[in-house]
Amino acid sequence: MIAEIEHKNVDTGSEDQLTGNVFGALRYLPYPVVRQIITNSVMPADMRKLIEQTLPPEISGEWGRNLFFWRHYPGSRTEPDIVIELGQAVILIEVKYNSGLSSDDQLIREAELLLSNYPNKKKFLVLLAREESAVAIFNEQKINIPADVSFAYMTWQGLFDSICENKTDSLVFDDLTALLKEKGFGGFRGFSMMSEETIKAFKTVREAHNNVQEFISRCIALAEEKGEFELAPMTGNNIFLRWNSDRDSDAWSYRSFIVVFQRRSDAKLENGYRNGAQYVLELNFSDYYERPMANVARYDYDNIIKNWSADPLSPSDHWIFHEPLYSGIIEFPDYKPGEMYCGEAAEPLERYWGLKRIIGYEVPLSEITAGNVYEKVFGVFKKLAKR
Repeated sequence: MIAEIEHKNVDTGSEDQLTGNVFGALRYLPYPVVRQIITNSVMPADMRKLIEQTLPPEISGEWGRNLFFWRHYPGSRTEPDIVIELGQAVILIEVKYNSGLSSDDQLIREAELLLSNYPNKKKFLVLLAREESAVAIFNEQKINIPADVSFAYMTWQGLFDSICENKTDSLVFDDLTALLKEKGFGGFRGFSMMSEETIKAFKTVREAHNNVQEFISRCIALAEEKGEFELAPMTGNNIFLRWNSDRDSDAWSYRSFIVVFQRRSDAKLENGYRNGAQYVLELNFSDYYERPMANVARYDYDNIIKNWSADPLSPSDHWIFHEPLYSGIIEFPDYKPGEMYCGEAAEPLERYWGLKRIIGYEVPLSEITAGNVYEKVFGVFKKLAKR
Protein backbone atom coordinates (compact mmCIF):
# COMPACT_ATOMS: atom_id res chain seq x y z
CA MET A 1 0.00 0.00 0.00
CA ILE A 2 2.68 2.49 1.02
CA ALA A 3 4.67 1.83 -2.16
CA GLU A 4 1.64 2.70 -4.29
CA ILE A 5 0.85 5.84 -2.30
CA GLU A 6 4.45 6.96 -2.77
CA HIS A 7 4.41 6.10 -6.51
CA LYS A 8 7.00 3.34 -6.31
CA ASN A 9 7.39 0.48 -8.78
CA VAL A 10 4.18 -1.49 -8.21
CA ASP A 11 1.45 -2.73 -10.48
CA THR A 12 -1.05 0.08 -9.90
CA GLY A 13 -3.61 -1.60 -12.16
CA SER A 14 -3.71 -4.84 -10.18
CA GLU A 15 -7.13 -5.75 -8.84
CA ASP A 16 -5.66 -8.28 -6.42
CA GLN A 17 -3.21 -5.73 -5.07
CA LEU A 18 -6.01 -3.23 -4.48
CA THR A 19 -8.09 -5.92 -2.76
CA GLY A 20 -5.24 -6.95 -0.48
CA ASN A 21 -4.27 -3.38 0.34
CA VAL A 22 -7.76 -2.23 1.32
CA PHE A 23 -9.19 -5.27 3.09
CA GLY A 24 -5.80 -6.22 4.51
CA ALA A 25 -5.82 -2.87 6.30
CA LEU A 26 -9.50 -3.04 7.31
CA ARG A 27 -9.08 -6.36 9.11
CA TYR A 28 -6.70 -4.72 11.60
CA LEU A 29 -9.34 -2.20 12.67
CA PRO A 30 -11.76 -2.84 15.57
CA TYR A 31 -14.77 -4.92 14.58
CA PRO A 32 -17.45 -2.32 15.54
CA VAL A 33 -15.75 0.22 13.27
CA VAL A 34 -15.48 -2.13 10.28
CA ARG A 35 -19.05 -3.37 10.85
CA GLN A 36 -20.24 0.22 10.53
CA ILE A 37 -18.07 0.85 7.46
CA ILE A 38 -19.45 -2.20 5.66
CA THR A 39 -23.11 -1.69 6.55
CA ASN A 40 -22.96 2.00 5.59
CA SER A 41 -21.48 1.09 2.21
CA VAL A 42 -23.94 -1.60 1.15
CA MET A 43 -26.61 -0.78 -1.39
CA PRO A 44 -29.56 -0.84 -2.01
CA ALA A 45 -31.09 0.31 1.28
CA ASP A 46 -33.06 -2.88 1.98
CA MET A 47 -29.89 -4.97 1.69
CA ARG A 48 -28.07 -2.53 3.95
CA LYS A 49 -30.73 -2.98 6.60
CA LEU A 50 -30.69 -6.77 6.25
CA ILE A 51 -26.94 -7.09 6.55
CA GLU A 52 -26.93 -4.78 9.57
CA GLN A 53 -29.54 -6.96 11.26
CA THR A 54 -27.62 -10.14 10.47
CA LEU A 55 -24.08 -9.18 11.46
CA PRO A 56 -23.38 -9.81 15.16
CA PRO A 57 -23.07 -6.60 17.19
CA GLU A 58 -19.86 -7.83 18.82
CA ILE A 59 -17.12 -10.35 18.09
CA SER A 60 -14.73 -11.72 20.69
CA GLY A 61 -11.07 -12.03 19.73
CA GLU A 62 -9.54 -10.90 16.44
CA TRP A 63 -12.41 -10.69 13.99
CA GLY A 64 -9.96 -10.31 11.07
CA ARG A 65 -9.13 -14.02 11.33
CA ASN A 66 -12.60 -14.61 9.86
CA LEU A 67 -11.74 -12.67 6.70
CA PHE A 68 -10.30 -14.82 3.92
CA PHE A 69 -8.57 -13.79 0.69
CA TRP A 70 -8.97 -15.90 -2.47
CA ARG A 71 -10.06 -18.92 -0.45
CA HIS A 72 -10.02 -22.33 -2.12
CA TYR A 73 -13.10 -24.52 -1.71
CA PRO A 74 -12.78 -28.27 -2.39
CA GLY A 75 -14.57 -29.27 -5.56
CA SER A 76 -14.78 -25.69 -6.83
CA ARG A 77 -12.56 -23.74 -9.20
CA THR A 78 -14.02 -20.46 -7.92
CA GLU A 79 -11.77 -18.55 -5.52
CA PRO A 80 -13.68 -15.47 -4.28
CA ASP A 81 -11.76 -12.28 -3.63
CA ILE A 82 -13.09 -11.89 -0.08
CA VAL A 83 -15.12 -14.13 2.21
CA ILE A 84 -16.09 -12.92 5.70
CA GLU A 85 -17.64 -15.37 8.18
CA LEU A 86 -19.24 -13.61 11.15
CA GLY A 87 -21.84 -15.30 13.36
CA GLN A 88 -24.76 -16.42 11.21
CA ALA A 89 -23.63 -14.26 8.29
CA VAL A 90 -21.26 -15.07 5.47
CA ILE A 91 -20.36 -12.27 3.07
CA LEU A 92 -18.67 -12.95 -0.27
CA ILE A 93 -17.26 -9.79 -1.85
CA GLU A 94 -16.39 -9.75 -5.55
CA VAL A 95 -13.94 -6.90 -6.16
CA LYS A 96 -13.65 -5.05 -9.46
CA TYR A 97 -11.31 -2.19 -10.27
CA ASN A 98 -11.14 -1.29 -13.95
CA SER A 99 -12.46 -4.56 -15.38
CA GLY A 100 -15.89 -6.11 -15.77
CA LEU A 101 -16.98 -9.59 -14.79
CA SER A 102 -14.61 -12.34 -15.90
CA SER A 103 -17.60 -14.19 -17.39
CA ASP A 104 -21.36 -13.76 -17.66
CA ASP A 105 -21.93 -16.38 -14.97
CA GLN A 106 -19.21 -15.27 -12.53
CA LEU A 107 -21.64 -13.97 -9.90
CA ILE A 108 -23.95 -16.94 -10.39
CA ARG A 109 -21.06 -19.34 -9.72
CA GLU A 110 -20.17 -17.42 -6.58
CA ALA A 111 -23.78 -17.55 -5.40
CA GLU A 112 -23.80 -21.30 -5.99
CA LEU A 113 -20.57 -21.62 -4.00
CA LEU A 114 -22.29 -19.91 -1.05
CA LEU A 115 -25.27 -22.24 -1.34
CA SER A 116 -23.06 -25.34 -1.43
CA ASN A 117 -20.72 -24.43 1.40
CA TYR A 118 -22.91 -22.46 3.80
CA PRO A 119 -26.33 -24.19 3.91
CA ASN A 120 -27.18 -22.94 7.41
CA LYS A 121 -25.88 -19.40 7.12
CA LYS A 122 -27.44 -16.19 5.88
CA LYS A 123 -25.62 -15.60 2.63
CA PHE A 124 -24.66 -12.26 1.09
CA LEU A 125 -23.06 -11.75 -2.29
CA VAL A 126 -21.68 -8.22 -2.62
CA LEU A 127 -20.18 -6.65 -5.72
CA LEU A 128 -17.62 -3.88 -5.11
CA ALA A 129 -16.82 -1.73 -8.16
CA ARG A 130 -16.71 1.83 -9.45
CA GLU A 131 -20.03 3.61 -9.07
CA GLU A 132 -21.15 3.44 -12.70
CA SER A 133 -20.03 -0.17 -13.13
CA ALA A 134 -21.47 -1.40 -9.83
CA VAL A 135 -24.97 -0.07 -10.52
CA ALA A 136 -25.02 -1.35 -14.11
CA ILE A 137 -23.80 -4.86 -13.20
CA PHE A 138 -26.14 -5.08 -10.21
CA ASN A 139 -29.21 -4.19 -12.28
CA GLU A 140 -28.20 -6.61 -15.01
CA GLN A 141 -27.38 -9.56 -12.74
CA LYS A 142 -29.87 -9.33 -9.87
CA ILE A 143 -32.51 -11.45 -11.64
CA ASN A 144 -29.97 -14.26 -12.08
CA ILE A 145 -28.97 -14.64 -8.44
CA PRO A 146 -30.76 -17.42 -6.47
CA ALA A 147 -33.34 -16.14 -3.99
CA ASP A 148 -31.53 -17.73 -1.01
CA VAL A 149 -28.55 -15.46 -1.61
CA SER A 150 -28.95 -11.78 -0.78
CA PHE A 151 -27.36 -9.77 -3.60
CA ALA A 152 -26.02 -6.27 -2.97
CA TYR A 153 -23.32 -3.91 -4.16
CA MET A 154 -20.85 -1.38 -2.82
CA THR A 155 -19.06 1.35 -4.72
CA TRP A 156 -15.46 2.38 -4.17
CA GLN A 157 -16.64 5.95 -3.75
CA GLY A 158 -19.21 4.87 -1.15
CA LEU A 159 -16.63 2.80 0.71
CA PHE A 160 -14.31 5.79 0.76
CA ASP A 161 -17.10 7.97 2.20
CA SER A 162 -17.92 5.37 4.85
CA ILE A 163 -14.27 5.07 5.86
CA CYS A 164 -14.05 8.87 6.19
CA GLU A 165 -17.25 9.01 8.25
CA ASN A 166 -15.94 6.42 10.71
CA LYS A 167 -12.35 7.60 10.75
CA THR A 168 -10.39 7.63 14.00
CA ASP A 169 -6.86 8.77 14.79
CA SER A 170 -5.53 5.40 13.65
CA LEU A 171 -2.72 5.54 11.09
CA VAL A 172 -4.55 2.77 9.21
CA PHE A 173 -7.28 5.26 8.29
CA ASP A 174 -4.73 7.77 7.03
CA ASP A 175 -3.18 5.16 4.75
CA LEU A 176 -6.54 3.86 3.52
CA THR A 177 -7.90 7.27 2.61
CA ALA A 178 -4.61 8.24 0.96
CA LEU A 179 -4.67 5.08 -1.14
CA LEU A 180 -8.31 5.44 -2.20
CA LYS A 181 -7.72 9.07 -3.15
CA GLU A 182 -4.68 7.99 -5.15
CA LYS A 183 -6.87 5.48 -6.99
CA GLY A 184 -9.38 8.22 -7.83
CA PHE A 185 -12.15 7.08 -5.48
CA GLY A 186 -12.59 10.34 -3.59
CA GLY A 187 -15.98 10.86 -5.21
CA PHE A 188 -17.79 14.10 -6.00
CA ARG A 189 -17.40 16.74 -3.29
CA GLY A 190 -19.22 19.64 -4.92
CA PHE A 191 -17.76 22.64 -6.71
CA SER A 192 -17.30 24.81 -3.64
CA MET A 193 -13.60 25.24 -4.39
CA MET A 194 -14.31 26.79 -7.78
CA SER A 195 -13.60 30.50 -8.21
CA GLU A 196 -12.15 32.93 -10.72
CA GLU A 197 -8.76 31.50 -9.76
CA THR A 198 -9.90 28.19 -11.24
CA ILE A 199 -10.59 29.86 -14.57
CA LYS A 200 -7.13 31.45 -14.46
CA ALA A 201 -5.56 28.08 -13.66
CA PHE A 202 -7.24 26.39 -16.63
CA LYS A 203 -6.16 29.28 -18.86
CA THR A 204 -2.57 28.85 -17.67
CA VAL A 205 -2.71 25.14 -18.48
CA ARG A 206 -4.08 25.82 -21.97
CA GLU A 207 -1.32 28.33 -22.61
CA ALA A 208 1.30 25.88 -21.35
CA HIS A 209 -0.06 23.13 -23.61
CA ASN A 210 0.00 25.48 -26.60
CA ASN A 211 3.60 26.40 -25.82
CA VAL A 212 4.52 22.71 -25.55
CA GLN A 213 2.95 22.06 -28.94
CA GLU A 214 4.94 24.91 -30.51
CA PHE A 215 8.15 23.73 -28.84
CA ILE A 216 7.74 20.12 -30.03
CA SER A 217 6.96 21.32 -33.56
CA ARG A 218 10.07 23.49 -33.46
CA CYS A 219 12.21 20.52 -32.35
CA ILE A 220 10.91 18.34 -35.19
CA ALA A 221 11.50 21.12 -37.72
CA LEU A 222 15.06 21.62 -36.48
CA ALA A 223 15.73 17.90 -36.71
CA GLU A 224 14.59 17.93 -40.33
CA GLU A 225 16.54 21.09 -41.11
CA LYS A 226 19.86 19.90 -39.64
CA GLY A 227 19.51 16.34 -40.90
CA GLU A 228 21.17 14.63 -37.94
CA PHE A 229 18.07 13.33 -36.13
CA GLU A 230 14.54 12.34 -37.12
CA LEU A 231 11.28 11.60 -35.36
CA ALA A 232 10.84 7.88 -34.60
CA PRO A 233 7.98 6.22 -36.52
CA MET A 234 4.61 7.34 -35.10
CA THR A 235 1.02 6.36 -35.88
CA GLY A 236 -1.04 8.76 -37.99
CA ASN A 237 -0.19 12.40 -37.51
CA ASN A 238 0.91 11.95 -33.89
CA ILE A 239 4.20 13.49 -32.85
CA PHE A 240 4.46 12.79 -29.11
CA LEU A 241 3.51 10.26 -26.44
CA ARG A 242 1.33 10.99 -23.44
CA TRP A 243 -0.72 9.18 -20.83
CA ASN A 244 -4.44 9.46 -21.54
CA SER A 245 -7.36 7.86 -19.69
CA ASP A 246 -11.06 8.65 -19.54
CA ARG A 247 -11.38 6.77 -16.24
CA ASP A 248 -8.59 8.54 -14.37
CA SER A 249 -8.89 12.30 -14.01
CA ASP A 250 -5.18 12.43 -13.21
CA ALA A 251 -4.60 11.84 -16.92
CA TRP A 252 -6.94 14.56 -18.19
CA SER A 253 -4.35 17.27 -17.89
CA TYR A 254 -1.18 16.04 -19.54
CA ARG A 255 1.83 16.50 -17.30
CA SER A 256 4.38 14.47 -19.21
CA PHE A 257 5.07 14.69 -22.95
CA ILE A 258 7.58 12.41 -24.64
CA VAL A 259 9.10 12.80 -28.09
CA VAL A 260 11.33 10.02 -29.45
CA PHE A 261 14.08 10.78 -31.96
CA GLN A 262 16.59 8.60 -33.79
CA ARG A 263 19.97 9.33 -35.39
CA ARG A 264 19.87 9.27 -39.17
CA SER A 265 23.37 7.79 -39.24
CA ASP A 266 22.06 4.56 -37.64
CA ALA A 267 20.99 1.82 -40.06
CA LYS A 268 17.28 1.78 -40.88
CA LEU A 269 15.47 -1.49 -40.15
CA GLU A 270 12.53 -3.10 -41.94
CA ASN A 271 10.20 -2.05 -39.12
CA GLY A 272 11.06 1.60 -39.79
CA TYR A 273 13.13 2.11 -36.66
CA ARG A 274 16.86 2.82 -36.61
CA ASN A 275 19.22 0.16 -35.24
CA GLY A 276 20.64 2.21 -32.41
CA ALA A 277 19.83 4.20 -29.32
CA GLN A 278 16.58 6.11 -29.05
CA TYR A 279 16.88 9.76 -28.09
CA VAL A 280 14.09 10.77 -25.76
CA LEU A 281 12.88 14.26 -24.93
CA GLU A 282 10.48 14.34 -21.99
CA LEU A 283 8.74 17.49 -20.77
CA ASN A 284 7.59 17.06 -17.18
CA PHE A 285 5.10 19.37 -15.46
CA SER A 286 4.34 17.15 -12.45
CA ASP A 287 5.25 17.90 -8.84
CA TYR A 288 8.06 15.33 -9.10
CA TYR A 289 10.24 18.36 -9.73
CA GLU A 290 10.14 21.75 -8.06
CA ARG A 291 9.79 23.40 -11.48
CA PRO A 292 8.94 22.25 -15.02
CA MET A 293 11.77 20.10 -16.34
CA ALA A 294 12.99 18.58 -19.57
CA ASN A 295 14.73 15.23 -19.58
CA VAL A 296 17.06 14.94 -22.56
CA ALA A 297 18.08 11.30 -22.56
CA ARG A 298 19.49 8.37 -24.48
CA TYR A 299 17.80 4.97 -24.16
CA ASP A 300 19.91 1.94 -25.07
CA TYR A 301 18.26 -1.35 -26.04
CA ASP A 302 19.36 -4.96 -26.26
CA ASN A 303 17.95 -5.83 -29.69
CA ILE A 304 15.58 -3.50 -31.50
CA ILE A 305 15.18 -5.94 -34.38
CA LYS A 306 13.98 -8.68 -32.03
CA ASN A 307 12.24 -6.81 -29.20
CA TRP A 308 10.54 -3.93 -30.97
CA SER A 309 7.23 -4.26 -32.77
CA ALA A 310 6.86 -3.59 -36.45
CA ASP A 311 4.14 -1.09 -35.53
CA PRO A 312 4.92 2.63 -35.18
CA LEU A 313 4.83 4.24 -31.74
CA SER A 314 1.41 5.37 -30.57
CA PRO A 315 0.65 7.98 -27.89
CA SER A 316 -0.35 5.21 -25.48
CA ASP A 317 3.23 3.86 -25.54
CA HIS A 318 4.11 6.71 -23.17
CA TRP A 319 4.57 4.30 -20.24
CA ILE A 320 7.26 2.34 -22.10
CA PHE A 321 9.58 5.33 -21.80
CA HIS A 322 8.16 7.05 -18.71
CA GLU A 323 8.09 4.20 -16.20
CA PRO A 324 11.78 3.26 -16.42
CA LEU A 325 12.70 6.89 -15.74
CA TYR A 326 10.53 7.34 -12.66
CA SER A 327 9.22 4.07 -11.24
CA GLY A 328 12.45 2.73 -9.73
CA ILE A 329 12.72 -0.23 -12.11
CA ILE A 330 16.09 1.31 -13.05
CA GLU A 331 18.12 2.86 -10.25
CA PHE A 332 20.01 6.09 -10.84
CA PRO A 333 22.98 6.78 -8.54
CA ASP A 334 22.92 10.22 -6.92
CA TYR A 335 23.82 13.11 -9.19
CA LYS A 336 23.91 16.87 -8.81
CA PRO A 337 21.95 19.39 -10.91
CA GLY A 338 23.62 19.77 -14.27
CA GLU A 339 25.39 16.40 -14.03
CA MET A 340 24.61 13.47 -16.30
CA TYR A 341 22.49 10.73 -14.74
CA CYS A 342 23.02 7.09 -15.66
CA GLY A 343 20.95 4.05 -14.78
CA GLU A 344 21.57 0.51 -15.97
CA ALA A 345 19.36 -2.57 -15.71
CA ALA A 346 20.95 -5.77 -14.39
CA GLU A 347 19.64 -7.44 -17.54
CA PRO A 348 17.57 -6.17 -20.49
CA LEU A 349 14.02 -5.33 -19.40
CA GLU A 350 11.68 -7.39 -21.55
CA ARG A 351 8.61 -5.42 -20.43
CA TYR A 352 10.26 -2.25 -21.74
CA TRP A 353 11.31 -3.70 -25.11
CA GLY A 354 14.77 -4.80 -24.04
CA LEU A 355 15.83 -1.53 -22.38
CA LYS A 356 19.36 -1.75 -20.92
CA ARG A 357 20.42 1.76 -19.97
CA ILE A 358 19.26 5.36 -19.66
CA ILE A 359 21.66 8.29 -19.58
CA GLY A 360 20.67 11.92 -19.76
CA TYR A 361 20.45 15.40 -18.34
CA GLU A 362 17.72 17.36 -16.58
CA VAL A 363 17.25 20.78 -18.17
CA PRO A 364 14.90 23.30 -16.50
CA LEU A 365 12.39 24.40 -19.13
CA SER A 366 12.96 28.00 -18.11
CA GLU A 367 16.49 27.72 -19.53
CA ILE A 368 15.25 26.82 -23.02
CA THR A 369 14.65 29.81 -25.27
CA ALA A 370 13.65 30.23 -28.89
CA GLY A 371 17.30 30.82 -29.74
CA ASN A 372 18.91 27.83 -28.01
CA VAL A 373 16.52 24.95 -28.74
CA TYR A 374 18.96 23.05 -30.93
CA GLU A 375 21.79 23.40 -28.43
CA LYS A 376 19.68 22.40 -25.39
CA VAL A 377 18.07 19.39 -27.08
CA PHE A 378 20.04 18.09 -30.03
CA GLY A 379 23.37 19.38 -28.75
CA VAL A 380 22.80 17.23 -25.67
CA PHE A 381 21.68 14.28 -27.83
CA LYS A 382 24.96 14.53 -29.79
CA LYS A 383 26.90 14.64 -26.54
CA LEU A 384 25.07 11.53 -25.28
CA ALA A 385 25.66 9.73 -28.59
CA LYS A 386 29.36 9.62 -27.76
CA ARG A 387 28.83 7.84 -24.43
